[in-house]
Amino acid sequence: MSDPVKMALFLAQSVVDQPAAVRATVRGPTIMLRVAGGEEGRVIGRQGRVISAIRTLVRAADSQGKLGVDLDAPRRER
Repeated sequence: MSDPVKMALFLAQSVVDQPAAVRATVRGPTIMLRVAGGEEGRVIGRQGRVISAIRTLVRAADSQGKLGVDLDAPRRER
């Protein structure tokens, strides 16, 4: 894992109740974060402020400034 990926993983682990369940994978130009069920809201934050801050910090750590961050939430059955 590269430094921006480690940073995204660390930041996501810092805001959830179950940090051991956080996973970070790279899909193209995007770092996908997966967290334990029910903790997506903690990573998103009020009005998206937490995920926005994580994206800003990861972009600053990326040498090219092109990496994005998104949540890889499991699909819910209807």
